[in-house]
Amino acid sequence: MELYYKDLISEDASLEKLVDDLMLLVQGANELAEAAGANLGPEQQEEIRTRLARLKDGCLRIKKQAVASALATDKLFRQYPYSTAGFAFALGLLAGLWSARRRR
Repeated sequence: MELYYKDLISEDASLEKLVDDLMLLVQGANELAEAAGANLGPEQQEEIRTRLARLKDGCLRIKKQAVASALATDKLFRQYPYSTAGFAFALGLLAGLWSARRRR
């Protein structure tokens, strides 16, 4: 018996939202750098552009990695639904026992 979940990954995934927010931040920083560019020298402007480009690349890489990880997890859950549920239960049980032990 196979279980299919249409929307296993929510639309408001926190990591994806974080990456989108970072992209907005980069865009705002880019606009700020362009506005303040009149007061900066050419080498400073170029340094800001390269750093912003690296930040954009990093955000896109994080987003791609998050999507790939989510798809791999979804595939694993679909292949082995009972094994992964048992493993998650055991891991949660161990975490609960460990936190209860630390509180003593």
